[in-house]
Amino acid sequence: MYMRFKLFLCSLCLALATFAQKGTIKVAVFSINDFHGAFVQNVSQGIPGAPSIWQTLDSLKAVYPYNITVAAGDNFGGSYFYRATQGQLLPVFFNDLGIRISALGNHEFDDGQASLAEKWSADPLLPRGWDITYVCSNVYDSNGHIPPYVKPFATTEIKLSPTKTLKAAFVGLLASSAPEQIRANNVVGLHFSGNYTHVLDSLAQTPGFKAVQEADLRMLLVHIGTIMKGGKPVWTDKDEENLARIDDKLYQGILSGHSHEPVCGRINKAQYPVVQGWWHGNYISIMKFTVDTAAMRVLDVEPEICRVPLKSRDQLSAGPLRLQMQIDSLLQTTKTPAGVPIGTKLTRATRDMPHDRTESYRLSEVGTLVCASFAEAYRNAAGRKDKDVIVGCSHFGSIRAGFSKGNVSVLEVGEALPFANALKAYAISGKQLKDLVNFGFHNKRYGWMQSAYLSIKRNDEGEVTAITYISPKGKKVKIKDNTKVILIADEFMTTGGDGYPTKYFPKEQLINAKLPTTTDAFIAYLKRLPQIPF
Repeated sequence: MYMRFKLFLCSLCLALATFAQKGTIKVAVFSINDFHGAFVQNVSQGIPGAPSIWQTLDSLKAVYPYNITVAAGDNFGGSYFYRATQGQLLPVFFNDLGIRISALGNHEFDDGQASLAEKWSADPLLPRGWDITYVCSNVYDSNGHIPPYVKPFATTEIKLSPTKTLKAAFVGLLASSAPEQIRANNVVGLHFSGNYTHVLDSLAQTPGFKAVQEADLRMLLVHIGTIMKGGKPVWTDKDEENLARIDDKLYQGILSGHSHEPVCGRINKAQYPVVQGWWHGNYISIMKFTVDTAAMRVLDVEPEICRVPLKSRDQLSAGPLRLQMQIDSLLQTTKTPAGVPIGTKLTRATRDMPHDRTESYRLSEVGTLVCASFAEAYRNAAGRKDKDVIVGCSHFGSIRAGFSKGNVSVLEVGEALPFANALKAYAISGKQLKDLVNFGFHNKRYGWMQSAYLSIKRNDEGEVTAITYISPKGKKVKIKDNTKVILIADEFMTTGGDGYPTKYFPKEQLINAKLPTTTDAFIAYLKRLPQIPF
């Protein structure tokens, strides 16, 4: 079994691991993937929080003093705390970790290409001298060039002594399916190539690529998912056959992200070491290089992942404690657009209400609540009555978490539904609703569509045969082909996100309505409920 889950204590005795034999050293390349701005610790969900990640990484750096840390993309996005605080702490946190190189993830486009290009230049907490380089070699603009805010690769140095340094190179790739998970308006004019082998072969012919070829450590830093299957890593990508063909001996390892699963082992015919550390910083990925310091030659590469333990405040050292205090301050001072502090209690969960994104072929309780909040946001804004057929729907992936038993705060609601997408209303027919619902049960890549107020019957083949609308007060309406329906969905879904064809959301049937964002609608809805489920 290649997979090894190790919870490091990082005591001083482990420092012996730094030296493999006389004349050789261990050099570690650490990677954080799919952090998604998860600064705040959540014990019930196993999210360690940024201070615990920093403390664990510092312990690993004590074991492997020759090191560098990078990120494998999706550094933000999917976090209400991050969005509410406008990402102020990400440059601070990455500066603390020493991260200056990152793969380009799909969520890096969340705020558009202009914002991506600015890279927090207006952040009031931006550390002096800090910057980040995004690497990606398979995204092109309308002229066939890599966009100016991205580089195909990056090189850096790891200092071994006053006179010796190792050069490390990172070549970036992004999943070709990324546009399906990005708002269409945010990637206008871009092409995402899934012909990965051709991309890498072409890149190798460019004049500047000599810097990669001459580097001592050469890795692919990719936001393309891997998973464990039969105890071995495999690619999970719509162009995975092209990925499996990568066989260039130039590369010594692969740092992966995107699929939100812990991965450690070897992949492809070339048996590249590959690592992926789940998400939210639950694991730190490690690529351990054994280096002959006399010949300055890599002798071996070993992949490993290290579990990040959740640290309490009194277990934090000075640096991570300072970061925790910055997080606490923002929790107290940051408010929603309606002026509600994000630490405010909204309702109470009488039991655990999970929403596991890895079990996406189902209708979840949290999904039903979310969709009900969309429908009620429109009903209240438009002054509609209970008898009106108003249906909220959502793609499974926009709902990131459920609730644990106990008090539910604004922050927890926001972390469950973090993207704050615009809500859109459409006047559609019963037949159009049936077609959409049917498609939602057959979205094999991204899971079932969530909905509220609908009783749905399906045949043995899974096709929708009948839909009954049940209003908030219990009134039942059988949905016929000509039934008038108001459909509420988020803008990401209506513009092709998560594989939903735009034909289900005709522009000519769009209703002009002033609606809150998805997150604000959910907050307002739960605030009216004394407890959930109700």
